[in-house]
Formats: sequence, C-alpha cells, structure tokens
Amino acid sequence: MTARDVVDALDRDGLAVPHPLDTTAQECPAAGCVQSIVTDTLRVKSFPSTAAARTYAQQNGLDQVQTIVVRFAPPVPKADQDRYWAQIQAMVR
Repeated sequence: MTARDVVDALDRDGLAVPHPLDTTAQECPAAGCVQSIVTDTLRVKSFPSTAAARTYAQQNGLDQVQTIVVRFAPPVPKADQDRYWAQIQAMVR
C-alpha cells in the first residue's frame, strides 16, 4: 500500500484529507521513503519495508503500521487523530 492509497482510502471513507500534495521528490530522498503525500490533516509516507518504516517512525516519534508512517497536523484534535489512525491500521493490516 502506498501513501497515495492511504489518502485515497481515507477520502473514500469520508475522512477529511483536503489538498493532497505529492511531496515524494522533496521528502523521500532524505527520509528513505517510496512516496510521501501531505494533506491539511496529515502527512503519510510509505517505505520499501516495514523495518525502514519502523526505523523512521521511531527516530521521529511518529505512528507506524507495516510500511506506512503517519504524522498528524498539529491542529487535528487527538480524538480525530485516533479515528484516522484506527482507520489506517484497519486498512493496512
């Protein structure tokens, strides 16, 4: 599953992911990701392996499931973050 797949699935499920922007060229060379998508609510990166995703997430204090790493925008309330994260975990596992 790619970062774009995650954002598209959240959108189909009715969760707000406004203004998606592919930032792969800007972010992935340094982060080691395969794809990076930023929206107004969250940033999703997909990695070539679970180990690479886990390492990046641990180094940056981010949420990770399999090859997906997520960072929520600061204004997103904790309850909304929990809802998004539960949906992401369900779709990726």
